[in-house]
Amino acid sequence: MILHRTIGFSILKQEILHERPTSPRQPPILFVHGAYCGAWIWAEYFMPFFAAQGFPTYAVSLRGHGGSEGDLSRATFDDYVDDVVRAAQTIGDAPIVIGHSMGGLVAQHFAARRPEVRALTALASAPPSGLRSSALHMTMFAPDVLFQLALLQSLGPRMAAPSVIARALFSPQSAAEGAQKLVEKLQRESPIASAELFAPPKLIPLPRPTPLPALSLGGDADVFLPRSAFQETADAWRGTLEILPGGPHALMLDPAWRDLAAARILAWLRDVLGD
Repeated sequence: MILHRTIGFSILKQEILHERPTSPRQPPILFVHGAYCGAWIWAEYFMPFFAAQGFPTYAVSLRGHGGSEGDLSRATFDDYVDDVVRAAQTIGDAPIVIGHSMGGLVAQHFAARRPEVRALTALASAPPSGLRSSALHMTMFAPDVLFQLALLQSLGPRMAAPSVIARALFSPQSAAEGAQKLVEKLQRESPIASAELFAPPKLIPLPRPTPLPALSLGGDADVFLPRSAFQETADAWRGTLEILPGGPHALMLDPAWRDLAAARILAWLRDVLGD
């Protein structure tokens, strides 16, 4: 689904993928992707899984990503949050929001602005303080990944080594399997938004009548982010923290996606929604 949105004096197309259950019985879920990718990252596994459980599912491509229009070279972090606000308005019902990596922090700022959000899952998410802890983590434990990300950003995905990118995203058992297919779909990221992630806007949630149910879910084998990042997110929302043994960064694409992450999110949602 491609929607047209008026931004200032121009009209931008916004890509929103959707999968609706035959008998909707749960609130909608809005998925927000991370850096270098698009809404497609949710389409293979997570969207059909949650739709089968009665959740209408939607995934937005942030501006300049996937099928969404927009000048990526000028996109800011706040622009990304605004993109999620517009996507939620399209859905027309108060959503659950699930964001991954950079999109996890975008989702947190969206939830902070919109008191009607029903629940938040930050999946392998950048924490409220940004990516300084991530840069230190990779400098110490995965300097080759930092180098390949620099190549991807400056020269494009075809210049990045699929084996290194796959090792950064997947568990060792599945890295080789998904490497080339995934790298071919990756794209450059906004240089402005990327820089802002090292000192993002302060997270200030608007008052709510009851605390927002929040889950911070991350793996202890995540190459990009340390456990302390997931703890910071949980603490910021006074939410639930779950560390997944052996969990990589791309939890929605790993062959163990169902048992490793999706089933845990589903169980948590059923608990907080009273289902």
